[in-house]
Amino acid sequence: MAPVPGKGLRTPMLASGPAAAGCAELLRPLGASVTVLDGDAGEAATRKLLRSVFFKGMAAAVTEALHAAREAGLEDWLRDNIGAELAAADASLVRRLEEGSVKHAVRRSAEMRAAARLLAELGVPSRISDASRRWLDQLASSTESSTINAGTVRSERGKGKGDGTG
Repeated sequence: MAPVPGKGLRTPMLASGPAAAGCAELLRPLGASVTVLDGDAGEAATRKLLRSVFFKGMAAAVTEALHAAREAGLEDWLRDNIGAELAAADASLVRRLEEGSVKHAVRRSAEMRAAARLLAELGVPSRISDASRRWLDQLASSTESSTINAGTVRSERGKGKGDGTG
């Protein structure tokens, strides 16, 4: 659940399924940090992949933005700006991003269209900018925005489980 280089076996791990506890017992004496999850095999992988959506998506957005900023002669400024935003972030940022995306989808889609045009002028592919615009367009025109309740996006997967995710 963290970058492996530099930590190796000490990288925090999740394990689930019938062999999870045994796996943890084998690895912990070697210095591993293993959290055993209740649930079926695959529960740990599901959590890891959901986390990857966020981290890999954020990395792609940062990389695209920095590439464009470099071409515009503004890399240092944007790098500092991104660093300051991340340093100031707290748990409330998640709710603001989620709720703000729904509330301001139309305006943000237009902004991402303009951003993609800027990247094209700079000769930078706008893969993440284009994907963000498409997602905002869908969000603005779908009933997904009506499924936001107190900042929680409802998913079909969690409905009816009685686990608070539905």
